Amino acid sequence: MAWTNPATWAANAVLTGAQLNTHLRDNLLYLKTIIGKGAAVELTINGGSVTVTQAYHKIDTAGDAATDDLDTIAGVNEGDIIILRAEDATHTVILRNGTGNLILGGDIYLDDVNKHVILVCDDASDLHLLHEAREVTFMANAFQYPAPGTDWTPQLEGAGLAADLAAKNVWLPLNFLKIGDEIISYKLVGDATEGNALTLDCKLVRVGLADPLDTDDIGGGGITQIDAGGNFDSEAVLAAIETVATDKQYVLELLGTTTGGDSIIVMGAEVLIRRLV
Repeated sequence: MAWTNPATWAANAVLTGAQLNTHLRDNLLYLKTIIGKGAAVELTINGGSVTVTQAYHKIDTAGDAATDDLDTIAGVNEGDIIILRAEDATHTVILRNGTGNLILGGDIYLDDVNKHVILVCDDASDLHLLHEAREVTFMANAFQYPAPGTDWTPQLEGAGLAADLAAKNVWLPLNFLKIGDEIISYKLVGDATEGNALTLDCKLVRVGLADPLDTDDIGGGGITQIDAGGNFDSEAVLAAIETVATDKQYVLELLGTTTGGDSIIVMGAEVLIRRLV
């Protein structure tokens, strides 16, 4: 049912039932539909698509699959506001950005019945995300040490690298991330003492599910090399926002080299993400 611009009638005009139905009854029903005061109606994904019948829907996967992609929402008109949630927390609905008529800024995972997404339809029948996105800085300092005591070593201040150690790795997993988070940038924080020549590099690495597991360096995810003494607060801004998705993990990989009289202490990282709430 579509909206009809109400007619203007002269005083004492005699109206037909058809006119009243079109301009009064049908418009009232349309307003009730888009306001969506009723309970959510369940829709099941079919070939990546659903057709909405009101403003508020709960979405289920085809065949009750563990996950399913939703890339097209039909039955919408310009100005419509649609509210969606998952029908079942064990059936994850993935709204795919840039596919079909969804323009979201990144894929959205509906993996909880309390998680809702609000969309508005434009004049091209594309649906855009209406949301509050908070930029939050998380602290990461749970290092993984390949050879503590001989390479990087845990200490009160963080991860320490003593003198005369060449090309030593330590890893810093970003274990606070949630699916749908958007990684924007990070800062590596610490202090270095230079006796001769030291270097410290850090890059953001994505670990993906495969056989064997694969790793990819994230564009723009490397800091400018630290090669002098003093405290540091070195920032890397990603070339493109990285959206966290299922079957992917993220870790900062540090590589340090020290010579005689050098030492490096890394307190941790401050990671800026955007999280939909």
